[in-house]
Amino acid sequence: MWRLFLLGLPVLASAADPKLVEFFEMKVRPVLVKHCHACHTDSQIARLRVDSREHLLHGGRSGPAIVPGDPANSLIVQAVTGMHARLKMPPAGKLTAQEIDDLKQWIAEGAAWPKAAAAAGPESAAAAAPSGGEYRIKPEQRAHWAYQPVRMPALPAVSRESWVRTPVDRFILARLDREKLAAAGPASKHVLIRRASFDLTGLPPAPEDVEAFLADKSPKAFERVVDRLLASPRYGERWGRHWLDLARYSDGQLGAANDDVFLNAHRYRDWVIEALNEDLPYDKFLKAQLAADFLPEPERSKMLPALGFHALGPGGDDRVDVTARVMLGLTVGCAQCHDHKFDPIPARDYYSMLGVFRSSEKHEFPLAPEAEVTRFRDHKKRMDLLNTEINEFTVRQSVLISEILATATEKYLTVAYPLMLAAKPDAAEAAKAAGLDEEVLGRWVKYLASDIEHPHLEGFLKLIRRGKAGEVVPTDDVAAEARRVRDFVVKMFEEKHAMDDRNYVALGGTEGSRIEAKRQYTNLESLDILRYYFWRDLASDPYRRDFVDFKGGVYYFGAKDIARWLSPLVATHLAGMRERHEALKKSLPAQYPFLHSYRDKAKPANIKVELRGNPETLGEEAPRRFLQILAPAEPTPFTRGSGRMELAEAITDPRNPLTARVMVNRVWHHHFGAGLVRTTSNFGQLGERPANPELLDYLASRFVAGGWSLKKLHREIMLSAVYQLSSSAEGLDENVRRDPANQLLWRAPFRSRLDIEALRDALLAVGGDLDDGMGGKAEEITESNRRRTVYGYVGRTKLNPTLALFDFPNPNSMADERMTTIGPMQRLYFMNSPFVAGQARKLAARVEREAGADSSRRIDRAYRLLYSRPPDQQERAAGLEFLAAPGATWPQYAQVLLAASEFSSVQ
Repeated sequence: MWRLFLLGLPVLASAADPKLVEFFEMKVRPVLVKHCHACHTDSQIARLRVDSREHLLHGGRSGPAIVPGDPANSLIVQAVTGMHARLKMPPAGKLTAQEIDDLKQWIAEGAAWPKAAAAAGPESAAAAAPSGGEYRIKPEQRAHWAYQPVRMPALPAVSRESWVRTPVDRFILARLDREKLAAAGPASKHVLIRRASFDLTGLPPAPEDVEAFLADKSPKAFERVVDRLLASPRYGERWGRHWLDLARYSDGQLGAANDDVFLNAHRYRDWVIEALNEDLPYDKFLKAQLAADFLPEPERSKMLPALGFHALGPGGDDRVDVTARVMLGLTVGCAQCHDHKFDPIPARDYYSMLGVFRSSEKHEFPLAPEAEVTRFRDHKKRMDLLNTEINEFTVRQSVLISEILATATEKYLTVAYPLMLAAKPDAAEAAKAAGLDEEVLGRWVKYLASDIEHPHLEGFLKLIRRGKAGEVVPTDDVAAEARRVRDFVVKMFEEKHAMDDRNYVALGGTEGSRIEAKRQYTNLESLDILRYYFWRDLASDPYRRDFVDFKGGVYYFGAKDIARWLSPLVATHLAGMRERHEALKKSLPAQYPFLHSYRDKAKPANIKVELRGNPETLGEEAPRRFLQILAPAEPTPFTRGSGRMELAEAITDPRNPLTARVMVNRVWHHHFGAGLVRTTSNFGQLGERPANPELLDYLASRFVAGGWSLKKLHREIMLSAVYQLSSSAEGLDENVRRDPANQLLWRAPFRSRLDIEALRDALLAVGGDLDDGMGGKAEEITESNRRRTVYGYVGRTKLNPTLALFDFPNPNSMADERMTTIGPMQRLYFMNSPFVAGQARKLAARVEREAGADSSRRIDRAYRLLYSRPPDQQERAAGLEFLAAPGATWPQYAQVLLAASEFSSVQ
């Protein structure tokens, strides 16, 4: 019953949660349309339809296709992952790893499926086009608040002029006045400088900076703090990381087990940080990331790294969705399979934008002379080709060895049987006596002793269980069963060999089998699931995935240990190839630097609408142009190459009502924990309405009028009284009752935990151990890495465990908000992590070095370093008492202080 209740939770939530519906429309529906609709809509093969949630729940001949909340037991997941004994889908090609992950996530979160658009009300219903006619946007759709021009509102009158520090405060106070709510008092200066420092730099303030701020009694004291922080190079590192979340930045491409590393991804990351430090106008910041290659020199050369925004993406057609959500706050990706069900975005608009990106291609832009580039590429090609030949050769030899050993299965099982019953089996002596290979026999004994269940081996396992129970099993019975297993294994290996030959032909021979995309999308044959698992246990190479750590088959011998099986002639040939490869490797020139970038294809072209998102069923041509809802009249077709620059110009046009609003809202979100529009990447019908629309338009107007300067925007927000409020709700019970979510901003939000970057960087900073060097290649985040976390390696295939523990976002998709979880594993991290313990020792050494031997002074210094304040009497007394206890050490005390919630949170 409890399990059923838990499974029901996501189902109930799914219908109402806009984010889940958005995820379905952009990630799941296109997969169902592309891979499933041809067989499982009107044709209903196997009596299954997949074009509604109800149909999937009902299922077909084999039962329900999905179990909401339980992807592992959903037939559709079992079919596409190959884990079902009979069902293998789709019949032509395979889903990518990302598509499978998206499908699992969708089911785990309740399998959300949007209701008909009309259910959302007349304003949200998609504009229906007459049969065969043009899509027309209705006046009521254009009336949606987000599509209205940004207008500078009149500054409202307020009850307390003395409270107002910037015009921002007038809009906040006017709302509080209307609701008859009082604002909290101002934050203490200790709290305020710590808040500002983490907001702008992601680091705690130095005690000396805190003292200088406390001593500065002038009205402009905090203004000077803000200006100093904005001028710090640490500002770009902090706010650059916020942008990298949106850009789904990673240092590698998704791979089967590990990332395919992007050698120069850091050049995009460093460009973002530098651009923000230089306060590059935001409109230019966006243009560079879409179309830097169209800019004139010398701007072009400086801006080319910006093209990493899409060049480093996970691939596929996510560029429309990411561009629209990040820059415009619109879920254009939801129009891939049909006209948007909630917003005035026809499918034709989606394919208009997609045509822009499909008319472009990824390109490595060298940062070295052409001769150097050619020399490296030619040398690397020879080395890679030889390496492929070596791998293919060793695989052929490995397969041949396993097939030969398979014919001896009867002998190995017969000799293994008494060893399974012996108290101290001696496999070496038994192998020697029988003329068998000692290692292979030992593997059989280990395998038979493991917890295995194979119907094809069950007869022999029963004989072992009978023998262990004390029964005397006739030798003839053991031999007969061993012979039966051998016959089955030999036949299975022959079947696998023939199947591999047919797959080789289907792939197009040697050349085709070397192409990853060909291997991924060709419909290859495979053994049935039970045969496959038995073959795997006997002959597969080692692998680790999906929590399975397979060590290799009984008969498997790979490149490292194959030599002893080879004839002298074959062994000499392999050794020669390896020597030549090693020589090429040693003489390989240094990799020339390059940029991961974009360029136009030789022949940019429009594409056709894919009906229901199916590339096999094409509709009308979609001219490359901007979104209709954001164009003052009929959008003008793009004519300059792919149209990327024209798209960038349309997005950054000051008349565009969304671009400035969206970015202003993102900045507000990072300062206050929630945006004025809480759905920061969805300003459409499913998004929330702005809590203070006049304030949003005021800031957007100021942003554009101020030259799109982010630093000016920060100043405008942070110098306001509302930013400087206390987070305490003491004495404001009525506020808590009427506005518990603090949407009216009557107090500053309390941030319960720093994100992992600020948390890890703060641990390094307080111990005096932070390396403040900027830029360069990413480094793995290890105990010895002392650089800021923004320079740590971000993997797509496997995320660093520490990053994952503290809610770092999945870099395979755009992340506009950080989830914050508080759990026991995080507390254990502070208790048991060698990294935290090491920083505690560094902190203890630092306070001793800076405060001397006196424990009271050292406690005071530690509090100022960690919390930007002195300890109170109780805290000082508790510290002294702890340190006076037998066995207590300063590193232990320092670790306690680091583990306190005050260190990892911001008031």
